Amino acid sequence: MKPLKQYWNESYRRPGLKPVYDNWLDKYDDYLKEERDRIVDLGCGIGNNSLYLFEKGILPIACDISEEALKKLNEMIPSITTACFDMTVGLPFEKNSIKVIIADLSLHYFDEDTTIKVISEIHRVLMFDGLLLSRLNSVNEIRNKGEVEQTKEKYLLENEGIYRRFFDRQEINRFFSGNMWTLVHAEEYEMERYTRKKFLWEIAMKPSYVV
Repeated sequence: MKPLKQYWNESYRRPGLKPVYDNWLDKYDDYLKEERDRIVDLGCGIGNNSLYLFEKGILPIACDISEEALKKLNEMIPSITTACFDMTVGLPFEKNSIKVIIADLSLHYFDEDTTIKVISEIHRVLMFDGLLLSRLNSVNEIRNKGEVEQTKEKYLLENEGIYRRFFDRQEINRFFSGNMWTLVHAEEYEMERYTRKKFLWEIAMKPSYVV
């Protein structure tokens, strides 16, 4: 298995990369405009969603494991604050300090224990009325991945030297358990991604707290 940092640094060294966004965040526009600070773009890559927010006058904290990605992002949007860290070892934010976390196609690269840990960290740092906006690989995306190798986990596959996890509604419910999260929105759809079709789930979750 290739370390994720190495994989993404190599990927983002490709020439000619520029941030390109679709409009999946439009439906949350009122909420995002209301909360112009304390927004984190987690696993931001070269800044697709950060650019979307920037053009609306919102300056998120753009976070990624890849220095190469953040370098390209800063070249395009110098005024955005960036943070380079590995989300699997924790998020460098205080408890209940972040209003919105955007995790667009960045939470599905880990084994089960690590995925649970990352989701728990997101829950920790979100404010009580915070919001997680995320897109995840759908199980229907597996057929688009070419050569894959099955792991011990049903929906965790090896592809291109890294793990890739795939979700259906049951898996979403399993990882985002009812006593920790309240579902605001969930839908599965197909989109154009890097000139290819991609099947994914879009979810919006609010943290729940057991009293």
